[in-house]
Amino acid sequence: MKLLTLNCHSWLEENQIEKLTQLVENIVKNDYDVICLQEVNQLLTSNGAILNDWFIPSTTDAEIHEDNFALRLQEQLQCLDKEYYWSWCYNHIGYGRFHEGVAILAKAPFIAKDALISEIQDVADYHTRRILTALTEVDGQLVQVVSGHFSWWEEGFPFEWRQIQTFLADNPYPLILMGDFNNPADSNGYNLIMKSGWQLQDSFRAAKQTSGEETTLAKIAGWEESNGERIDYVFLTSEFKVLNHQVIFTGNKTPLISDHFGVFVEAQWK
Repeated sequence: MKLLTLNCHSWLEENQIEKLTQLVENIVKNDYDVICLQEVNQLLTSNGAILNDWFIPSTTDAEIHEDNFALRLQEQLQCLDKEYYWSWCYNHIGYGRFHEGVAILAKAPFIAKDALISEIQDVADYHTRRILTALTEVDGQLVQVVSGHFSWWEEGFPFEWRQIQTFLADNPYPLILMGDFNNPADSNGYNLIMKSGWQLQDSFRAAKQTSGEETTLAKIAGWEESNGERIDYVFLTSEFKVLNHQVIFTGNKTPLISDHFGVFVEAQWK
């Protein structure tokens, strides 16, 4: 199975349409089974979209606008005969002008749910966070996928992680968590994740082959003093064997399309 996670920084990039096209081309080439995206934006003031059956609403509906980045991505993929089901959930107002959220795209149909995980519930406050989940089929077996964009350790991550564990406490399926965790490798937040009862594998450390490590550019928003961090992850439960972990969209072999790099993981059922 092929997995991709990317913080898109959408509609905030120079040459955004070109970068959207580059993302589309990469997805067509690599044929991912599941894609998790963060900072999936739409303007507060844009018009509502007309949606087709490829969109799967989550449990807390928010109106999808015609410029929703995940919608635009799915439409361009469909034009190239690459069809994905997709869902999006709204987290908070970003940069004063966007509905900012997270998205999941998957080849197979799925059941979408979202959950508030932050103590804050005011969408005007960027600390308001929701996860999006998708129960879908990959290689003939059901898997629970989570896409999330989390807070920094000192701004609420421990509470958010406890809420995730509560929300998924009765989940009987193998689990894949992907996203921007805002907690660097070997930090308190990372260690909290790795000590969870799910016995999660960090794809970077579990993979037979790896390429790249840091997943952000230097001095991005929220990490102004950093020269690059590994904060975007794919975590998997023990049912999976991780074959390959690649950091992509770095500006080297693959174009730089965001202030974060993407993480591409190949895995298989044990």
